Amino acid sequence: MKTKIFISSVAQDRLKPLREHLWDLLRELGHEPMLFEKNFGAWDSHTNPVAKCMECVRQSDAFLLFISNNAGTFYEHSQRTVTHMELIEACNQRKTILVFVDSDVKKTYFSKAKNIIDEYVEAYKAENSSIPNASEIVAALRTAELSSHIDPYVWFFVHDIAARGIFFESLDLAVAPDWKIYFSDLLRRGIQLMPFKDAIETNERQLEQYDQFYDLLTNTLANVNFTEFRRLTAFLESFRRSIKGDIVEHDYGFVKEAVGSFSDCSAVTLYKLQEDRMVTMGKTGSATGDDYYLLDNKDSFVALTYNNPDDQVFFKESNFTFYYCLRLPKHVMTFHLPCGQEWNTNKFMAFKDNVIRVIINKNALAFDFARMLLGGMQHGD
Repeated sequence: MKTKIFISSVAQDRLKPLREHLWDLLRELGHEPMLFEKNFGAWDSHTNPVAKCMECVRQSDAFLLFISNNAGTFYEHSQRTVTHMELIEACNQRKTILVFVDSDVKKTYFSKAKNIIDEYVEAYKAENSSIPNASEIVAALRTAELSSHIDPYVWFFVHDIAARGIFFESLDLAVAPDWKIYFSDLLRRGIQLMPFKDAIETNERQLEQYDQFYDLLTNTLANVNFTEFRRLTAFLESFRRSIKGDIVEHDYGFVKEAVGSFSDCSAVTLYKLQEDRMVTMGKTGSATGDDYYLLDNKDSFVALTYNNPDDQVFFKESNFTFYYCLRLPKHVMTFHLPCGQEWNTNKFMAFKDNVIRVIINKNALAFDFARMLLGGMQHGD
């Protein structure tokens, strides 16, 4: 079985001879190179060339990336270039990745550009309590004292590669390395493609019955008042078991990237407004915390949530946990969602909207149900 190797780089003149040489060499070694201008370009007007590139990355067994001084086409919506999105998809699919960076680019990145990016990001976070996007970082790099013949986005691209823990070697176009060593070894390792296939089966009749039942439940509960819990702990435990974890992805438009995950709910707590404080009514699972929180407590997730009109999501780095806080007329219900140690405060700040979206999409029905039940609590609870 031939190994499919995707050759990725900006389509610039100084890289063209290298791309064509590798195409011939890989074929000679028994591989199946994938090169836009040779065998997979979008030759008809109905095919999106970027989508076609992503599809071919997924079909490949290995990903070969060359970076020189040009960045290529930047998509404002995605905040990434096409070549960058190709790398992201290769990482998503866990391809074997080989990266070669122009010697001058690599040297200047580690000696100057890396520190400029890190310092700018830290200063931006301190001033704005958020992470700058690619356009803002590139704008800052454009005003820095760096090589004028190198597109500033290249530094951002290399910075992301380094942050992913991907090793990259120096590329000197004037002194060609022995490419046969790299690719002969790649072939000996016998890379195998392991495609992911979604198998989703839907029973339409059961789905229709579920929708009808949910409509009935929604309309009925809206006209019922509740005055007390029979077994509050059991009530909370039912919700704890129903709230599920998932993978958090960032959508670049043409490609999505998994940035982290969170697990099923480990604890649920319920607080009720009493004068100037939120008082604990009950808890289940691994929940801890104080008996009450004053509404002016700026460190309390519960108080912060009640003082806002909408639900809130928080992250605590000390125990790697997301807290989804449901804001109700008289209550706040918190759901503790353990997350992986790949998360930190900076990452949460950068992808907070993605985290919120996934938590809600995964558990929307359960949250709606809790909102309907607790929204009906009028008195005596």
